This record gives sequence, structure tokens and C-alpha cells, in this order.
Amino acid sequence: MSVTPTLAISLESPASHIRRGHTSEPLDEEVAAVGRIEAIKTVLRVLLRTTGLRLAVVSHVTAESWTCCAVLDEMNFGLEPGDTLEIATTFCNNVRSSAAPLRITHASADPRFTNHPAPRLYGVESYIAVPVYRRNGSFFGVLCAVDAKPAELSEDLLEIFRHLADLVGYQLEHEEELGLRDAQLLGAREAAQLREQLIGIVSHDLRSPLNAISLSAATLMRRTDLDDRARRGLTRILDSADRANRLILDLLDFTQVRMGKALPMQRKPMDLHMLAQQVVDEMQLAAPERPLVLHCEGDGRGDWDGDRIAQVLTNLLTNALKYSPADADIRIETRGEEEAVLLRVSNGGAPIPAHLLPTLFEPLTRGTQSGSEQRSIGLGLFIVDQIVRAHCGTVEVHSTVEAGTTFGVCLPRHV
Repeated sequence: MSVTPTLAISLESPASHIRRGHTSEPLDEEVAAVGRIEAIKTVLRVLLRTTGLRLAVVSHVTAESWTCCAVLDEMNFGLEPGDTLEIATTFCNNVRSSAAPLRITHASADPRFTNHPAPRLYGVESYIAVPVYRRNGSFFGVLCAVDAKPAELSEDLLEIFRHLADLVGYQLEHEEELGLRDAQLLGAREAAQLREQLIGIVSHDLRSPLNAISLSAATLMRRTDLDDRARRGLTRILDSADRANRLILDLLDFTQVRMGKALPMQRKPMDLHMLAQQVVDEMQLAAPERPLVLHCEGDGRGDWDGDRIAQVLTNLLTNALKYSPADADIRIETRGEEEAVLLRVSNGGAPIPAHLLPTLFEPLTRGTQSGSEQRSIGLGLFIVDQIVRAHCGTVEVHSTVEAGTTFGVCLPRHV
């Protein structure tokens, strides 16, 4: 008749000393990172088969805590990923403090561990473990196998443990890097979505009060009893409201594009020379001190959305006025060619820094020129690019110290 060996267990169940789960966010990340390692269950199964023990664990170990990250339990110990033990009650704490492997064949009979809490609290008699390090050399925790029965554990087993611990450490750092990149991508995506939602809300909500301001100022301008000072003040109000409305239109277009929708277009026959003259006249009224020189040549007729092309030219002129010397001419050219009509806006002044040119038409970016002046890319050029693309055209920029800055738009006559 076989005799079941007496186990060195406490009167209490080992499970009574396990704290379920934890609230520390960094530890949650460690548990998740180990859990994402596809081979982790295979590693733990290899440990049990090679040692004959019945509980294998990957634990995250610090001077203050012990946390189960992955477990294969064939002796009903009761551990689950995320559970914690009092660090001072574990053999893993010895591995951490010594930074060396540990092999125990019969803990309660071993003079080194007769008074250790592990045999008394958890009934652990046999234990074999090695430290787990990340690839950068930092200590992560312990890879161990344990059992409530004494067991013969040869020192050769430690070599297997070391190789498997290296595998876990390598995969762990890989998963942590992936997790960090995923978190960064998620954070960037959420920020972009929030930004676009806010832009959409603000741009819609701003239109009503601006329209009320414009209507009120326009009504007052019709009065005949206004002196010159009051009329100039109302003119500034109307100009400011007009600029704000143009910005709102850009914001609405930006939101629509970022939501994956096409910009609405209503093509009809028109003459680009006539449209350019109209836009330049309007801009000249808003900036009477700045010379705007328009030159038209060739056939300017084609099928385009006139309001959208006016938006393109307005944005380019606004950009040129803002980033050129106060006494510099702004040159506008429209020239008809065989299959397309070209639109160019040129200004003098400091060139656009070369490192900004590749991202000049991206939205919500900002760069700097030499000195303290800031060049705000904003949404204007992004909207220009989107409208031109919608017309199957192209837009490009050339900027040098000698020639200044020129934005060139090519619009096919018919699509």
C-alpha cells in the first residue's frame, strides 16, 4: 500500500494570503505585457515537464511587491495573473536581493529556510528560480517553479531556466515597446479626434454671433449721420468679421476633409481672369496700403467652382500679405495655356525655411523663420491644396532669397 507523503502546509489555506488583483497602473502594464507573449504558456509548461513540479510562475518583483504575471497551476494553489503576495513571504524576494538563481529541494528541512515564511504560509517545499532581465539589463522579476512536495532538482535544470528566462525577457521588452507604441498611437488618434470635434463645434457655434455682428455693423453703416471716425470703426468691425468668417469656412472644410468627406464642388463655366480681378479688388479694399499687381494673359476660361477658386486666391493673397514686407508688391498672374490655366501669387521678403517646405500644405502645423518672427502655416494652405486637388490640379511653391516666394496653381480647364 502506497503512503501519501506528509506536506509541509500551514493550517490556513495558501489562498488566504493571496491578494486578488491590484490597483497600481504600472503593475497592470507589466501583467498585460507578459500576458501578450504568445509563448508564455509553452515556457511554463516546459518548466513543469522538465522539473516534475506543479506550479510555474512568471512574477514581477520589486523591493515592495510581488505580482503574478503568468501562471500554470497543476496543484490548485489558486494564483491568477494580477494576484499579489507579500514580498517578504516569498522565495522570489531572495532571488531579487541576491540577483542569482535559487534551488531548494526541501525547504522545511533546509537550515537556510526552516524559518522562512514560504513553507509555513504556502506549504512550499521545492522551489527553483532564476531572475528575469529585460534586454537593457534592468531587473523585471522571477521565473520559477514550485511544489508542495520535496523534489530532487539538479543544478542542470538551472541552465534550462536561464535560457527560458532570456526568452521571456526578450519578448517582454518587445511587447512593452509594442504596447508603448500602441498607447502613443491611440493617444494621438484620440487627440486628433477631439481636436477635429472641437473645431467642428467651435466653427459652427461661432457663425451665429459673427453673422449678428456683421449684420448690425452693416445696418449702422447705412446711417447718414455717422462721422468719419464712427464709419472707420464700423469698417474695421466688418473687415474683422469677414476675416473671422473666412477662418470659420476653412475650419469647416478642414473638419469635413478629416472626416473623410469630399469638399462640395459646383463646377460651371467661368473666366479665371475675371474672378482674379474681383478677388484682387476686394483684397485691395481691405489692404489699401499694399500694392496688388494683377497680370492676365491668354484664355482664362474653364469649368471650375468659382467660390472655391476665389477661396484659393484669397488664402494665397492673405498668406502673401502676412509674410512679406509692408512695402513689398504682391504680384498675381493668371495665364491661359492649351489645356490648363495657371495662377501664381508672388511676394518678396525672407524665404520659407527649407525644412518647412515638405510639410507646408499639412494642417495645423507651425514653423519659424530666422529671428523672432513666426510663420503660421495654419489651415489656409491646407485648404488651398484640398480645393486644387478636388479640381484635379496641382499646387507648388518656390521660395528663394533672390526671387522671393511664389505659389503656383495649375487648373485643368475641363475634367
